Amino acid sequence: MHTRANFYRLAVEDDDGTFTVTARQTHTYRIHVAQGLITGAFSDHLRALAEQLEVSQIVLAIDTDAAEHHLGVIGAAVARTGLPLGVVPLPDANPGSLPDSLSSLIRTPQQHRPLLLGVGSGAVSTTVRTVAARQLPGVPYALVPTTVQAQIDAGTDSKVDVGHTPGQLNGAFPHMHPAAVYIDPALTSALPPRDVRAGLAEAIKLALIINPLLVYTLERSARPLPAGPALAAIVEQAVASKLMLLALESEKRLLDLGHRVADPYRAATGYRIPQGEAVAAGIAVAATHAFLSGKTTLKHRDRILNLLAAYQLPVTIPDAMRQPVWEGIAAGHHTRHGSLPLVIPQRPGQCTLTDDFDRWAFDKALDDLAARP
Repeated sequence: MHTRANFYRLAVEDDDGTFTVTARQTHTYRIHVAQGLITGAFSDHLRALAEQLEVSQIVLAIDTDAAEHHLGVIGAAVARTGLPLGVVPLPDANPGSLPDSLSSLIRTPQQHRPLLLGVGSGAVSTTVRTVAARQLPGVPYALVPTTVQAQIDAGTDSKVDVGHTPGQLNGAFPHMHPAAVYIDPALTSALPPRDVRAGLAEAIKLALIINPLLVYTLERSARPLPAGPALAAIVEQAVASKLMLLALESEKRLLDLGHRVADPYRAATGYRIPQGEAVAAGIAVAATHAFLSGKTTLKHRDRILNLLAAYQLPVTIPDAMRQPVWEGIAAGHHTRHGSLPLVIPQRPGQCTLTDDFDRWAFDKALDDLAARP
């Protein structure tokens, strides 16, 4: 495949599963993906990065869960670089708050400039990005995501330039970007299975949008729940798929697959369910609407629902949630840019947008899902 995204003047090539995206005059960074990365090449990568950035210390910003399970091994890896290490706990990663211990870095003399290393969930990544962009201009940061969802998302926010070679990805932000992202699926081994499945809902979403080969991989890997090299392969393909989508300006809206229903659904539950579970239910509704409106076949619809079910993700919404979810959908239907379309999967790797989604269509999709054996 060869296509051109004119808005960013990107040339995108897909040759036998190797994605290469190039742009003019952009900053680049590397996304390293490997099972066992943290106990392996991480120290060497980090030492080389520190030399490149001319930093003299590393400050670890880590959330409570990550610290409990990973502080020892990550701290040891950082120690092997020979650089001084500081640790800043983030008990409640909130992008709107700046811990005092991080605030003190603002007054750090230039000759002691640190590399800020964010370790933990997606909330940690967001906090570190925000701190680096707003409160610590000039202080570089890198990310070590420790949840499946965060690993798929960590290197791909605000992306304009990306590239992919096996085990390593490159990307760039228009204004503020990480110095590097280190993704080791072994770090997710401490997660409850439910959290792994919820994170894999993001991989399923990306596969349905742009990567039918990843759909096949996910189907083969559902039982037992993927771990180790199998999970690493899924995460790498999911990240590459998202990079490709973000490079293509016209395709970005497809990333809303599932969210038109999922966001109101989560809100109606008081955010008590993981985002991935809500997205899965939203994908199921969208796929069923696509079938009922003649935009896909029963075979394709059932393949999508069966994939979600294989990962024990929800494929419907409880009747008690029907009214509040629809109210949320209706409230968000119109924006200042016009109506908000529904993204529907026509087949694995192909989605489109539709405006023909009203309360009748919503109820009909839920009724059809409830009637499935």
